[in-house]
Amino acid sequence: MNLDDFVALSEFLVGVPFPPPLPTMNALDPKLARVYMTELSAWSLQGPFMEQLLTTWSGIIDQPLAQRTASVNQLIMNDENLGPLARQIILAWYTGFHPWSPGQQPTPDPANYSGALVWMLARAHPVAVPLSFGYWQNAPAGTQS
Repeated sequence: MNLDDFVALSEFLVGVPFPPPLPTMNALDPKLARVYMTELSAWSLQGPFMEQLLTTWSGIIDQPLAQRTASVNQLIMNDENLGPLARQIILAWYTGFHPWSPGQQPTPDPANYSGALVWMLARAHPVAVPLSFGYWQNAPAGTQS
């Protein structure tokens, strides 16, 4: 499996780079991408289809944007095996949730929960994650008090 293809597909699925006025993000973290690709491949019921998903994506990636979007919808999102796996990739990036054992429903990954995209987009501190003593008294980065 190719990590670069997984990152490129992930960026397409989650909409990176984010357009203004959303916070600036131009690329996803490759270390986190490796975690998600490995965990989803190993534990998701659709994990055995990861190679097929990335092969399908590699045939789509060089198309113009409108055609690429249509191809992703038709060949990936509407596929009974690839669609659920693509949606799990989106869920993992935005929330830090992914399966940890065979057939398990996606659950939060404590190691990555605080770095989930939802917190950056909401411009909020991760719920129940102490960043340091008294962190709550300061507004999240990129916001005004």
